[in-house]
This record gives sequence, C-alpha cells and structure tokens, in this order.
Amino acid sequence: MNATDVLARLTQQANLSLVIFTVGLLMCRIMPVLVFSPFLGGEVVPTEVKMGVGITLSIVLFPLVADRMGALPITALPFIALMLKEIFIGVTLSFIINIIFDAARVAGTLADTMAGSNNAQLYVPQLGQQVSLFSSIKVQLAVVLFLTLNGHHIIIQTLGDSFVAIPLDGFPKFSSGFWPFFDLITRSFAQLLAIALGLSAPIVLATFLTDLALGAINRVAPQLQVFFISMAIKPLVSVVIGALAIQLIIERFQREFVSMLEMLRHALKLLT
Repeated sequence: MNATDVLARLTQQANLSLVIFTVGLLMCRIMPVLVFSPFLGGEVVPTEVKMGVGITLSIVLFPLVADRMGALPITALPFIALMLKEIFIGVTLSFIINIIFDAARVAGTLADTMAGSNNAQLYVPQLGQQVSLFSSIKVQLAVVLFLTLNGHHIIIQTLGDSFVAIPLDGFPKFSSGFWPFFDLITRSFAQLLAIALGLSAPIVLATFLTDLALGAINRVAPQLQVFFISMAIKPLVSVVIGALAIQLIIERFQREFVSMLEMLRHALKLLT
C-alpha cells in the first residue's frame, strides 16, 4: 500500500467521522421534538422506533447541513457546546409545540373538576400519565386533528428551516436581545391557561349555570339534597354540552395550531 492509498483511506475515515458527528448534532435537535411530542404516540411508541424515526429525519435533513460539515469542530469541548446548543433549540421547539396538547389536558381537567367527575382517571399513552375523562378526550382529539391537518409535516419543515436559520456550527445570536426570546417563552407558557380556559369554556359555563340554578332551588326548597342531585346532573350536562360544542372546540384547536406555528417561526427569528 503506497502513501496515496493511505492518504485516501484516512480521508475517507475523516469524512465518515464528520458525517457521524453531523448526524449526532442533527439528532440532538430532532430527538427532543420526537420524544416530548404527544402526536408521535408518547410512551406507547418503543424507544427503538423513535430512534429510527430520528435517524431517518436526520438523513432526510442531512443535505441542508452537508456543506457545513467542514466547519464542525471535532475536539471535545467545542463539540459538547454545540450539542448543548442543539438540545436547547430542540427543547425550545418541543415546548412551543406541546403548548396546545398541554392546554387540552388542562382544559379537560377543568371541565371534569367543574362536573365533579375528576375522580375517574384514564391512562393516556401520548402523555404517559393518568388523566381525567375529558382530558383524555381533548388530548386524543387534538392529536387526531393535528395529524389530519398534516401538522407533523409542518413540524418537519420547521425543523428544516431551523437548520437554515441556525446552522449546526453556529450559535443563536439573539439579534433582538435575550429578553424578547425569553419573553416569548414566558408568554407562551402563560397562554397555555388562556387556551385551556377557551377550550373548556362551554362545559365550565354550563356546569356553573347548573350550580347557580341548583343553588336557587335550594334557597326555595332547603329540604332538597341539592348536593347529591348535582352529582347526577352535572356530569350529564357536561357530556351533552361537550357534544353540542364539539365543532366550536375543533375550530378553536385549528386557530391555536396556526398560532402555535406562527410562534415557532417567531421563536426561530428571535434566535437568529
């Protein structure tokens, strides 16, 4: 083996190492979105499948960063810094994506609390925990609607745009300053409660009016056991109103999905 063959083999090994390092950085940004997003199945999906999806997406998005491989550091500390940066971006994106699904869970909990049926719990694989009945319904509805609207395609496109806006070898510049970005994250967390109140408003208002009517009846006829009567009436009222208002809830989900995607793009803009 002459010197030319040795040099060619070393060059191939170096290129292979850069490809492995690049795919690893890609997965550091992609995997938090896959792991924490309920629309991919949550804990019911095996870890091997999630890793496979992450590797597949990394290969699909690899051409976006292929021309930046030469700029990636191969020494330990700079590469670890890039990994932490990628994890930070991935967790930020997944946090914004999950706002709608967390709001659906909170909305269901509010509705069940007002209806007095929050003691009934169901295990939801997408969340990996037990939630109340309306929480399960609203989370499942949000997941199905999100997939029906091809929201997962938009998330993949947003991931691709993020690699263009913030390359693997670069760090967020926060061109508008640190505070606007963290203000956006804080406001998005605060918006979770507002979304939850909007999604649970029909049932909450119906059960509140039911309590008000039963309270008025109790003032007129104190001998009636209004508390025990309400335990039978309010769950029925909540189910009926929830069924009648399902179209309003779906339309609200659609508007919130659009707002969430706009917030994603705005967060990427603030990071650049």
